[in-house]
Amino acid sequence: MFGPYYRADPPDVIDKVVKSGELWGRPPRNFNASDFPKAKAYLGPLPKGVVGFEFETEIAPDAGGVPDKPTWSHAKKKRPGVVVEGDYAKIKVKVRKVQLS
Repeated sequence: MFGPYYRADPPDVIDKVVKSGELWGRPPRNFNASDFPKAKAYLGPLPKGVVGFEFETEIAPDAGGVPDKPTWSHAKKKRPGVVVEGDYAKIKVKVRKVQLS
């Protein structure tokens, strides 16, 4: 398993990830903008006081990315475990912790 990773998201997004076991992402628009959809996260455990969730996954992050901001995509070649549907890339995750306040 790879992780821990975390995302800071509102409760409705957290609920969708917990129920589906999937992390979805669209193409990055700001930092490292791209045309390719990418599931995105931060490296490390979920910080105290941050509304979000902590997870692990069996899928290694993309090689050559920003070390503390892992992504999962098909940007350079198709990768097992990364599914692209329309504008979204998705990976299976195991949520380890949820913080709603």
